[in-house]
Amino acid sequence: MMRFKLGSAYFVILGMITLVFGGLEVVTGLPGIEGLSAGALEIPPDLWRGIIIFFAGVFIMVGALKLRNIHGLGMSVFGSIMLWIIAGCDIFARIMESIPNGTGGLNTLEGFLATYGPPYSPALFLLPLSLVIFYFIIKEGEK
Repeated sequence: MMRFKLGSAYFVILGMITLVFGGLEVVTGLPGIEGLSAGALEIPPDLWRGIIIFFAGVFIMVGALKLRNIHGLGMSVFGSIMLWIIAGCDIFARIMESIPNGTGGLNTLEGFLATYGPPYSPALFLLPLSLVIFYFIIKEGEK
């Protein structure tokens, strides 16, 4: 069907983008290399996080090639879940950083809201794009 062809193309592209961001995080996680920042995007220097995002991209991309098959869909879902875990950790870290003000007290409203501004990690940018997998999960359940 056409939706599976479009879905496969979409998730191959998403997987490649995720793979590249994971690779960049692996490179910046190597000793002596600093993180990258460009506008609203910040690539943190974390080797393990980069490895997880890299393999999430691999799973999304390989699964997308067989999206019509339950095993391919499962691989894409697994890669998306890996990405969601990293993004969830980023969101949780932002929430925890927004509460204290650094001097032992609670943050002001302005300081609280300022912690939610850019720059954002690649996982936070990719999170909404990966939620499309729910459409294919629902369509698989309707068979």
